[in-house]
Amino acid sequence: MSAPEEQDRGRDSARTQELLLLGQIHGMVQALRDGQEATNARIEEQGRTINARMEAQGNAFNARLEGIDGRLRTVEQRAAVAGAVSGGAMAVGTALIIEGIKAWFRGGGGGGGMFPGP
Repeated sequence: MSAPEEQDRGRDSARTQELLLLGQIHGMVQALRDGQEATNARIEEQGRTINARMEAQGNAFNARLEGIDGRLRTVEQRAAVAGAVSGGAMAVGTALIIEGIKAWFRGGGGGGGMFPGP
């Protein structure tokens, strides 16, 4: 074999080696891409599952909160009625005390007023 033929063979062998390496690299990149796509699909599925769970829990929480709010509203209404009744009673009591004191002073402090003395 002549020197140029050996050089051509060497170049062909190097080119073949380069093509084999490029094929291996392409295969690795393709495997990485396929694995990444599978991972992305799993992540999306888990995201949908988590979102569905969170929505269900949020709905349950809202229902519980509505129940608590309704009970609290009832308690507040009862407290308002009780406050109005006790406030009215205090106003009547205060008015009676004031009128008694006025009558006592008008009567000279002695017993001729509303509250007769002994």
